Amino acid sequence: MGLPMPAPYKHPKTGVYYLRQRVPADLKDKARGKIVALPISGTLKSFTVGDSVKASLETKDPADAKARYREADASLSKFWEAVRNGPLSLTQKEIAERAGLVYKFFADTFEDDAEAPELWERAQRINAVVLKKAKLGKRPTYPLTVAQRDILEPRFGGFVDKLLIDTGEQVDQESRDKLLVAVAEALQQSTGTILKRADGDYSPDTAIRQRYPEYAPIEKPQAVPRQTEERSGAKLGLYNLLDHKFKDKGKAKTHRDYRSEIDKFVKFIGHSDAERITKDNVREWRDALIAQGLSLKTVNDKRLTAIKAVLAHGVAEFSLSQNVADGIRDKRQEAAPVGSKGYSPEQAKAILQATFNGTDKELDPHYQRAVFWVPWICAYTGLRVSEVTQLQGKNVRNVDGHAIFVITPQDGSTKSGKAWTTGIHPHLIEMGILDMFKAVGDGPAFYRAYPVGTDLQKIAGKHRAKESASRVGDWVTATLGETAPGGRPNHAWRHTFTTLSRRVKMDKEARDYMLGSRSRTDAREGYGDWTPDVICGEIDKLPRFDVKETDYRPTLRVMKPKPISEPYVRPKKTRGGKLVLTPRVPKG
Repeated sequence: MGLPMPAPYKHPKTGVYYLRQRVPADLKDKARGKIVALPISGTLKSFTVGDSVKASLETKDPADAKARYREADASLSKFWEAVRNGPLSLTQKEIAERAGLVYKFFADTFEDDAEAPELWERAQRINAVVLKKAKLGKRPTYPLTVAQRDILEPRFGGFVDKLLIDTGEQVDQESRDKLLVAVAEALQQSTGTILKRADGDYSPDTAIRQRYPEYAPIEKPQAVPRQTEERSGAKLGLYNLLDHKFKDKGKAKTHRDYRSEIDKFVKFIGHSDAERITKDNVREWRDALIAQGLSLKTVNDKRLTAIKAVLAHGVAEFSLSQNVADGIRDKRQEAAPVGSKGYSPEQAKAILQATFNGTDKELDPHYQRAVFWVPWICAYTGLRVSEVTQLQGKNVRNVDGHAIFVITPQDGSTKSGKAWTTGIHPHLIEMGILDMFKAVGDGPAFYRAYPVGTDLQKIAGKHRAKESASRVGDWVTATLGETAPGGRPNHAWRHTFTTLSRRVKMDKEARDYMLGSRSRTDAREGYGDWTPDVICGEIDKLPRFDVKETDYRPTLRVMKPKPISEPYVRPKKTRGGKLVLTPRVPKG
C-alpha cells in the first residue's frame, strides 16, 4: 500500500484549507523559531517554525487549495533544504547574478505593455527617495547599519524574500545587505526600461543585461553521510576520517572547508571509500580543476590539500596503506606578478590621510573605530586584518615600558593556530591607540562583543571580526577609487609592511615571528623567547607615515554585548498582513 500524498488539511469548523507539515526530524532544533515566508495566493506570508508549520491557504475551494498547497509546499521544501545547508555567504558575482534575475523578471514581464506608466513613475520616485535616505554613497560599505536596514527593508525586503524563495537559499547578514542594495538598483533599472518602452522606445536593453552575469545556482553536492559509508561497507570512509581528524583539535572553519572540498571530490569520483581511491582518481581531479580555470594556488592549497590531509590521517591513525594523493600537484608555472603586491607610498599616504576625515555618524561605534585604526595598525604591524579586528583590550599590554599586541587564537583564530606578540609603533602610541584600548575596556574594540562566556573559536558562521574587516576593506577601496593591489585592500598592507621592513634592514627572524609566519622547517626558531624590548626595537625601525594629522578620533562608545543572531528576518511591515511584491496594476 502506497503512502498518501501530502495534501491540504480542511478545518472541520471553518472549512478553510491549511498547509500542515511537521518539521523534519534532523531539523527540529535547527529550525525552531525561524521565520519562513511562504507564497499564499500571490503574496508572501510569514510563519514561525515550531514543531510544525501551519499556514492558512485562505480558501474553501478544494481546487484552489490544492494549487496553493503545491506552491507553498515547494517553497517550504526549499526552506528545509536551505536550513539544512546553513546560511550562504554570497560572492559579489553571485549577488549580481541574483539581482539580474529581478531585472529580467520585471523587464520581460512588462515588455509588451507597461499597463499603468504613472504607477511605475511613482514607484521609481519612491525607490529613489528611499535609496537617498539610506545614505549608501557611491560605494556602499557592508554590513549595512541598523538604520540603513530599517530604511531599505520595508521597501525592498519583500523582493529579496521572494528571490531567496525562488533560489532556495538562506544567506548570512552581509549577503542579505548586499542583495538589498543590488535588488533595489535592479528594480530602478527595470522600471526605467519599462517606462522607456511605455514611451515607444523599444531599443534593446542589451547594455543593462550584460551587466548581470548569467545566473548559475550554487551547487549543493550531496555529501555521503557516515551511515551511508557504513552501510556500503566502506571501512575507511573519507567523512569518517575527516570527523575523526577534527574530533579533538583543529579549527571548526577548517573542518567545514575540508568537508566542502571532499564533497566536490566525492561527487567527482562517485564514492567516499578511501581504500578505493587511486592515484588516477586524484590526478584526474587535479586536471579537471585546472580545466575549470582555477588558479595554481587554489588547486594546490585548497582543493588538493584537503584530500591529502584526510588521506594522511587515514595512514597515520588507521590501516590505510598509502596516501595516493601524495606528490600530486598542479605544476603549472605561477603567473608573472603584475604591478606591486603592496601599496605605493602615494596610495598608503592617501588611505591613512583619509582616516582623519571621519566616517558616517550612523555607523556603529566599533565600525567607526575600525575604519580609523585598522589601516594604521595593519600598516605598522603587517598583521592579517582579522588578527587586528579581533584584538581585545586585555591583549594590549605594556611590559617594562614596551607596548605590545598579543595575538591569540582565543580571540577568534590565527592562521597557525598559535599565539605571538608584536610591538606597537611609537607613532600609533602618539596618536592615542593605548588610550583608545584603555577607554573601550578589556573587550573587543572593532566589533560588537559577544556575551560573556562565548567560545570565540567555535562560532558558527562568520566571526564579527571578519565582518568588521570586510567593512574596512570596502572603505579602503572606496577611498582609493581603484582596485587595491591583488584585489585585496586589507592584505596589501602585509606586503607594504614587508617591503618597508626589508628597506630598514629589520631582522628577518623577528619580522617573521611578528607576522605569525615562522618557518616550519627550522626547529631552532622555536627556541628561546621573543621579549618585548627586542620586538619593539625592530618595529621602531619603521619610518613614520608622513600624513597631515587632525584632532579627529572616532567615538569611544561601546555597545552592550549582543548574542549570536539567526539569519536576518525582515520586519513584518505589510499591507493588511500581506507582503505586496509588485506594484498594483489596474485590471482591464
